[in-house]
Amino acid sequence: MINLSPRTGRRRKLKHCLCLMVAGFFLPGCATYQTKPLEDAELHRELAVPDTAMLAQAAAKLEHPRLRPVLVEFSKPLTAEALGILAVLVSPDLKAFRAREGVAEAQVFNAGLLPDPKLFGRFDWVFSGPAGLVSPYTATIQWDLAKLATRSTDVRIAAEHAQQVRLDVAWQEWLVANQARLLARRWIYLSRQETVAGEAAQVSGHLLDLTKHNLAVGDATLAELGIREAAFLDAKDRTLALARQIAKTRQDLNRLLGLPPDYVVPIAEVDAEPPRSLDATHLFASAERQRLDLYALKAGYASQEVSVYRAILGQYPAFTLGLNDYHYYSDYNTGGPTVSVDLPLFNRNRGIIAIAEATREQLHREYVARLNQTRADIGTLVTDLNRIAQEREPLARELPELTRAERVLREAAAAGDVTLVNYETVRANYLDKRLKLLALEQAAAEQAVALQLAVGSPSVL
Repeated sequence: MINLSPRTGRRRKLKHCLCLMVAGFFLPGCATYQTKPLEDAELHRELAVPDTAMLAQAAAKLEHPRLRPVLVEFSKPLTAEALGILAVLVSPDLKAFRAREGVAEAQVFNAGLLPDPKLFGRFDWVFSGPAGLVSPYTATIQWDLAKLATRSTDVRIAAEHAQQVRLDVAWQEWLVANQARLLARRWIYLSRQETVAGEAAQVSGHLLDLTKHNLAVGDATLAELGIREAAFLDAKDRTLALARQIAKTRQDLNRLLGLPPDYVVPIAEVDAEPPRSLDATHLFASAERQRLDLYALKAGYASQEVSVYRAILGQYPAFTLGLNDYHYYSDYNTGGPTVSVDLPLFNRNRGIIAIAEATREQLHREYVARLNQTRADIGTLVTDLNRIAQEREPLARELPELTRAERVLREAAAAGDVTLVNYETVRANYLDKRLKLLALEQAAAEQAVALQLAVGSPSVL
């Protein structure tokens, strides 16, 4: 601490000091308070469907370390990639998360500001006493030099923290974009499954009607009727379950985009190629180089590293140096320098140092834990994708043969060469195989998005 005081003599100087004190209260008045109430009109504007022209322009100019800008045409169904970019632009959760960047930048600004001087004054009126006494006063101005000594360190701490926040925001944007892509792919494959399931339910209903007719003429048994009824109910339940999943996927996507629940986003039908020849070790090495959350953790660790250094600086004694002026009762002035020094006998900032070092160790362990979790996630996803590929390959190979068999039997049934029940049984089996293949393709498409998310780059597959 430094105390800098101009020598003030007599009463006239006291008035000057009082004027300085009054000015000290009014000089910071540059910033004025402005209310920002939660007005209904503004809130409704925030909840309204965004302007498509502005969104298309923003999507084409997007700047992000992992997401590429896209050309969005709202007159056509939107691709999964376009939906991912739109989610980044309009997601209410991301808008709230981005506000942290403003707080972090304000903290950097605050850390770089010089401390304001402090003005102290005292005036005593003499009410009684010997003749000739005058009213004494004291005026002092202080400036915290300890803040100046650590200013550059405080700025480094705030700057590293701001970098961590920026990277955290970019990582959250990456997560939201991939979540939108995953929901888009899920909707595509669920819609395809619903179509096939509807056909299967129709076939099962037709078989049930045939069995009821055959039972009436004595060509079927009650056991066969029970089997047909169970198959029809299962097919119907599967269709309804898929419809519920589609509706939920739509709602999840609308919530991510900040759209009303009943808003329908047109989604383009796209076939996702299943990834091949995946190497978990290579992908993990790529994730270490590219994941934004790992960069954010590194920035947080760097900020804490500087915080430890800042705590070490705090163990050295702080001192106050100044010039003081006193006007005494006998109408004379004295003045001179003053020095005060902290005696590091008990505290010595040891508690702050211990907290800073423990926090640094905690961040180190969190970084190692995140690496371990990343490696485990990538390994699990690669294993799942390989397993899905193994299940999908024979099914995709058998389905064309089953398709041809279904067509041959359909033609034979039309010619009266085979019974309609036999044909419908083969057709039901064919539709079940198609449903299973679509479910595997959906799982592969979603896991591929999850793997891109885990690695932290869209170009790994």
